[in-house]
Amino acid sequence: MSRQARTATKFLSALAVLASVMKPAPALAWEIPCDFLTGGGFIIFQGSKANFGVGGGCKNGSPTWGHLEYIDHGSGLNVHWTSITGYMTDGDTGTDPKTGQPTGARYICGTARTNLPPPNDNVNFVVRAGDAGEPGTSDTFDISLTNQTTHAYVYATYPEHFCYHYLGSSVACSPGSNGGGNIQLHKPNPSNTGDFGGFCDF
Repeated sequence: MSRQARTATKFLSALAVLASVMKPAPALAWEIPCDFLTGGGFIIFQGSKANFGVGGGCKNGSPTWGHLEYIDHGSGLNVHWTSITGYMTDGDTGTDPKTGQPTGARYICGTARTNLPPPNDNVNFVVRAGDAGEPGTSDTFDISLTNQTTHAYVYATYPEHFCYHYLGSSVACSPGSNGGGNIQLHKPNPSNTGDFGGFCDF
């Protein structure tokens, strides 16, 4: 059994506990207009750095704009997006008093290819990225990968310490202090047409 597979097996019971936390509240079109999110940086997962670059949002009438790159330097896992299938809210949306930009968390979902052996060389992914305002030390990033046929978890950062991962922080469940990147939720622009929604393999 590969290291990634052992990690996924270890976390399955913890994922069940977090299922209610991870499930997003439905976003209705008349609540807030669809927006977009970009971000990059790293988290510390199981003692090792994991780098990411991510984007997601509604563009041209559909919640299917975005991208994802993710490298776990501890396990060697490499993830490259192939399509975006959903963009959803998680919790309330606020406003950063420093910048006037929105704050909050979003789910970005899609398909990706990995360097894992078949049948997990092509997977579904769910990213949860949170913008807590500037300077970004309280921003968060987590990712899960599932098999496209069985929908079983292949890899997930969510269960570690039962809290989300703050960018650059080596202390469990605590914001970083020396910079680990930034998540930026952006105000909608004229190209952000469409509604929150799509498909996420929770």
